[in-house]
Amino acid sequence: MNDAPHYDDSLTIALLRAREAVTAQFREHVTAAGLTLPQWRVIRALAGGVEMDTTTLADRTVILPPSLTRILRHLGKNDLIEQVPARDRRQRVIRLTATGQSLFDEVWQVSQTRYAAIEAAFGEQEMVVLVESLNRLRRSLKG
Repeated sequence: MNDAPHYDDSLTIALLRAREAVTAQFREHVTAAGLTLPQWRVIRALAGGVEMDTTTLADRTVILPPSLTRILRHLGKNDLIEQVPARDRRQRVIRLTATGQSLFDEVWQVSQTRYAAIEAAFGEQEMVVLVESLNRLRRSLKG
């Protein structure tokens, strides 16, 4: 007798499918703005005048450092981000430019409507519980 859970009931598959369903809600308007979803995550993390070192930014956006380096290079070439002086010269600190903040503001307007639609479909309280549960799961597995 096979005691393995049914494939579709696997936690990893359920998480991957949920991630794809959620990101699909944002892909079109982010792409229309000339961004990839990882580039959008970087811009979103830096929105509102936040300055962040690249190590923290990689962690916050869930982007591997080599990929983040390429993303930052691209965003810099498009005048969306800039490097700012850091106390520790070994650190690279980044912030949005005015152009980057304007792009964020534009894309965020559409994103907010998409988030509202997701919340309406799934339920506001269920969304809060889901996010809290996923964050608790992540923390418990980090040890």
